[in-house]
Amino acid sequence: MAADPQPPVQEQTWTVNFKDTDIVEVVKFVQEVTGKPIIVDPKVRGPIRIIANKPLNKKALYNLFLAVLDVHGFTAFESDGVVRVVVNREARNLPIPTEQNIRSRDDGYITQIIQLNNISAAKVLAAVRPLVPQYAHLSAYEPSNALIISDTRANIARINDLILQMDKAAVLATDVIQLRYAQATEVVAMVTQLEKPDPNRGVTTSPPIVVADKRINAVIVSGDEMSRQRIKGVVESLDRAQTRNSNVRVRYLNYSKAADVAKVLMGMNQGQGGKPGEGGGAITQTNVQADEATNSVLITADNDNMQSLMSLIDSLDIRRAQVLVEAIIVEVNTGGEKQLGVQWMYTDTKAGFGSSTDGSGQIGALGQGAIDILPANGEEQRDKGLASLASSLSAISGQVFGAARLGERTNFIGLLKMLQTQSNANILSTPNLLTTDNTKASISVGSKVPFKTGSYSGTNTNGNNGGSNFASPFNTIQRETVGLKLEVTPHINQGDTLTLAIKQEVSDISDKNNPDGPITSERTIDTQILLGDGQTVVLGGLIKDSAAVGSTRVPLLGSIPLVGKLFRTEKNSKEKTNLLVFIRASIMRDDKTLEGATADKYNFIRDLQQKGHDAEGGKVIKVLPEWQDKVVVPASSVIPAPSEAPVVIDQTAQPAPTLAPAPAVGE
Repeated sequence: MAADPQPPVQEQTWTVNFKDTDIVEVVKFVQEVTGKPIIVDPKVRGPIRIIANKPLNKKALYNLFLAVLDVHGFTAFESDGVVRVVVNREARNLPIPTEQNIRSRDDGYITQIIQLNNISAAKVLAAVRPLVPQYAHLSAYEPSNALIISDTRANIARINDLILQMDKAAVLATDVIQLRYAQATEVVAMVTQLEKPDPNRGVTTSPPIVVADKRINAVIVSGDEMSRQRIKGVVESLDRAQTRNSNVRVRYLNYSKAADVAKVLMGMNQGQGGKPGEGGGAITQTNVQADEATNSVLITADNDNMQSLMSLIDSLDIRRAQVLVEAIIVEVNTGGEKQLGVQWMYTDTKAGFGSSTDGSGQIGALGQGAIDILPANGEEQRDKGLASLASSLSAISGQVFGAARLGERTNFIGLLKMLQTQSNANILSTPNLLTTDNTKASISVGSKVPFKTGSYSGTNTNGNNGGSNFASPFNTIQRETVGLKLEVTPHINQGDTLTLAIKQEVSDISDKNNPDGPITSERTIDTQILLGDGQTVVLGGLIKDSAAVGSTRVPLLGSIPLVGKLFRTEKNSKEKTNLLVFIRASIMRDDKTLEGATADKYNFIRDLQQKGHDAEGGKVIKVLPEWQDKVVVPASSVIPAPSEAPVVIDQTAQPAPTLAPAPAVGE
């Protein structure tokens, strides 16, 4: 048998009716009903009137008690299980409990921290302060963008609801609006003008941010939902197809060559399938011509493609950095030669003849001159013999000693030759040249030397009469440059490093007396290097050290100690060549750096002129003025830049050419 269900326990209620009852008595009644210990501040005094017609449970009775306290300027808060009743204007200085989630909207006094995510706490503070009573506390903590409020639960809950709505309305987001017809930069310029804040209206919210992305031709909008929707509607209204009308524009270039830019633009057009005057491809109905006289390009294109071509020209027509390349070519040659030898000849009508010579024929020439000066030859022949003897002696280099005996039966002549030569040569060349990035530059210093390429001689036969016409022999020549050549192509890499393609050549004439023409010696370097800005590196070089020892002697006799020197000639030579090539490259990105490098070279030349000027007493060499002297350019000599053309031809303005200050040549 199932048990009967127990009837539910009915909750106890109270009917409250206080008429001008002292507040302390009311507090005692509430304490008996709720069972909570209550402490009353001595300042809490006065009668209270409460009339409630309906019965109230325990919770409703306590909420009514809090409301009555608030009406009479008092408040109650619970801390550590104890309820304190105080004057409400002093409550904010007491240890009020902090609550994050308000479950009931009674008039109990608490403190709450309201965190803001999208709007500034300082701005919210100014907006909600009028909603807070004077005895309450309201402040903003900017480091964490939060509000601190001490007030009744009911008022804090009301303010919290308002703040959440304000914070939600300030949520920022970003939209990307892709354009099909209009240009992003032009649309952004229009929208920016429309969105300018009106000082008469004041600032209500943060202004939206609108930027253009040229790469994808899109408009990027960042702001609150209302602003983004408003701007999106304006952009969509502007992004509409237009009639494809061709127009002509003249674009003046500042740095690039018109012919090069025109070649690039037409190459892109043809590469994408378009041809001048024909449709097809992404760039159609396009024609680009270069005017070298004004360094400008004339573009014929429809409106859709004109802006793309203008953007390409902006990317191509930029000031390129320059590179100053300085080379140092050092060649040091040292050499020496020693010769020591004895030559002799004799004849005897009965004993025969003999000789020991080096094959140069020098002693034979001396002997012929000696014979001519014999008294038996007469005075005139003797004078000629003396002249011949002097000529033969002058042709022999070094210290020469001779001995001769000429008689009727026996003739003897001997020659002792001693020679030592020493040669030193130090050749220093410092070519330098300035060029722009990725542009080949070269310098050549030398002489045009004729080289024999052919020789003609003989006769031409006349076919008509069988005769022959004799032609004078002649040679054909070709002139070649002999000297110094330097060719450089620089490329500036990331991080101020450079790649240099270098071809360097040093040539000179080593033998001018060769019967087949002059003989030249060449030293060539063809390489590609990587170096830093302002760094000096060695390209290459040659170190050559040679020695030669030779002798001319009579077999056996020339090897005899002491006596053998009469039968031999010795010759020793040494030669040493050192050739090194150094190079330095410096990037010139602005006029100040370029002017500094130019000033160094200018002052170097001026110092050399000054030394020559002082040595000559100032009569011959004119000296350049100091670098600080400038040439004043009359204003009338500056050509004004072309102006914008009105409608059909759009001429982008080109800055007026500026003349860099140059040194003035002194008298």
